[in-house]
Amino acid sequence: MLFEGPVDQALARRAVEILEAAYLRIGDALRFYPGESIEVVLYTTQQFRDITRGPSWASGVYDGRIRLPVRGALERPGDLERVLAHEYVHALIAGITSRSLPAWVNEGLAVVYEGGSLAATERAVASPGNRPRLSSLHSGFGNLPDAMATVAYAESANAARAMLALRGPSAVVMLLRDLGDGVPFETAFHQRIGIRYEEFQDGLARR
Repeated sequence: MLFEGPVDQALARRAVEILEAAYLRIGDALRFYPGESIEVVLYTTQQFRDITRGPSWASGVYDGRIRLPVRGALERPGDLERVLAHEYVHALIAGITSRSLPAWVNEGLAVVYEGGSLAATERAVASPGNRPRLSSLHSGFGNLPDAMATVAYAESANAARAMLALRGPSAVVMLLRDLGDGVPFETAFHQRIGIRYEEFQDGLARR
């Protein structure tokens, strides 16, 4: 646990508690527990806000460390738990595969396993005309306007849930391992999820 700004031991203890709980909860769900320590940088002079749904705080993207603006975060305990869990999923995925993967897989799994309600994501993709195709969500969302980023995260979560429903968490972990071994994404997807990627996208668009 590292600090940019004044040290806040109470906040650090709470962040560790949240991340240890996420380690067990998400590890149980995916049957994968990272073996290496994860570094966390708390920016204690920057106001806490949800950095997981838009590009407005670019350093919030997991980059080998979890980075989080935390001033006032203890006043919003539920949001702090969800945001830390979201960023922890990114760290976990990086522990499975060192290769790049489609942004929708990375962000979708983070939204699904962060522990918050998925009601907002369901509302965001309720209108079929408002939904991007997954093939357009392979790059990061950092350059998207806030409104479009919200829909991109929501559709990513929708796709991740559908993928998990088809073959379960173990198959998704194997997909990530295949990508780490250099298997092309569409090939690994077909082998592990049991459906061609193009067909999966078509089915998702009709839901």
